[in-house]
Amino acid sequence: MALTITNKTRDAREDFKRISAAENATPEQVNAALEAYVTAIAEDAGNQVRGEYEELKNVHDNSILQARGIPVLTAEETKFYNEVIKKSGFDEDLVWPETILERVFDDIQKDHPILRLVKFSPTVGRVKVIKSRRKGVAVFGPLHKDIEGQLDAEFGAMEYTQLALTAFFLISKDTLELGPRWINRYVLLCLREAVRDIWATKIIAGTGNDEPIGLLKDLDGAVTNGSYPDKAAAGTLTFADSKTMITELAGVMKKLSVYTRKISKTDAGTEEHRVVDGKIYLIVNPSDYYDIVPRATVQTQAGTFVTNLPFIPADHIIQSIDVPAKKLIAYVDGEYDATQSQAEKVYEYTETFAMKRAVLYAVDMLGNGQPANNDAAAIYTLAIPGAAPEASAASAKKA
Repeated sequence: MALTITNKTRDAREDFKRISAAENATPEQVNAALEAYVTAIAEDAGNQVRGEYEELKNVHDNSILQARGIPVLTAEETKFYNEVIKKSGFDEDLVWPETILERVFDDIQKDHPILRLVKFSPTVGRVKVIKSRRKGVAVFGPLHKDIEGQLDAEFGAMEYTQLALTAFFLISKDTLELGPRWINRYVLLCLREAVRDIWATKIIAGTGNDEPIGLLKDLDGAVTNGSYPDKAAAGTLTFADSKTMITELAGVMKKLSVYTRKISKTDAGTEEHRVVDGKIYLIVNPSDYYDIVPRATVQTQAGTFVTNLPFIPADHIIQSIDVPAKKLIAYVDGEYDATQSQAEKVYEYTETFAMKRAVLYAVDMLGNGQPANNDAAAIYTLAIPGAAPEASAASAKKA
């Protein structure tokens, strides 16, 4: 079960994102916004965990507890949390079991539709990915005939430098008294909320400047101060009527069925083809989602409403507030490479938060991500007849 957040947490999250992104924001303003956000998460998670504890403290059936999101701890996890209780907090020298962070990322992928499209691979500080491109062909011929064809391959390497991802969570003395299983529940809720939205945002709109590269970016474009440029639009989609939808979406499928395969950054690449049936997702701003879906929705004779798009299942239309209004990302499932490490370091954060009953901890992880190739996604301009005027950035974020 995911964290049930209140409007206080939701508003604090938006305030923190807005203030931390502002070029003229002072460190004091960013710290104050972070404090409000982390405090709101802690309050929501603490209230939820204490409520669950009171309801389930006498339940000993593991299947019931796991169904409610309270997993059975491994021996290593139990030992870890017992040490946390013994030390009255998370000691910098305690080594976090890898399974804790694995659960965090398993859960956020279930909760967030954008993250379900990405496979997170475990990583270390620097990753070298060996890529190959096949040369030659297999040849049929008489048995024992001299080899007339040869299978060969070109090899290359792509290096990815991992970035620091720091997540914060507050934990009170009251929570430490609930025992290992419930401390784990609280920590998972806090970390899920802390890392879920930042990953979802960067997978879409990350600039590549000390952060992942998003699907909106052009991997072949000129990099300025570490940032990749936005991709040019591949075309315009109108969703005007059924016949138009067939033509337009067939064009999207056809475009994404061809890609350039590169085995290194300096490789010119070769044109390859792939089958994309059932693999294409359309990612749009919420304001545009409700212009597209009505055009593909009909009422059956039984009175039920059914949404159908040509070539693309209805549940492959995903809403994201990080996609600009009037733009659409057509994405090939599985074509985004993301890496994430276990907690490298957990320490008490003393730069801010002078609090009496709670301690702020920072969890340092490593991670990075970028599209597997520059044709993993194509960007389209939306020009839907009769659609509402483009929403402002503020209203789009609240949609």
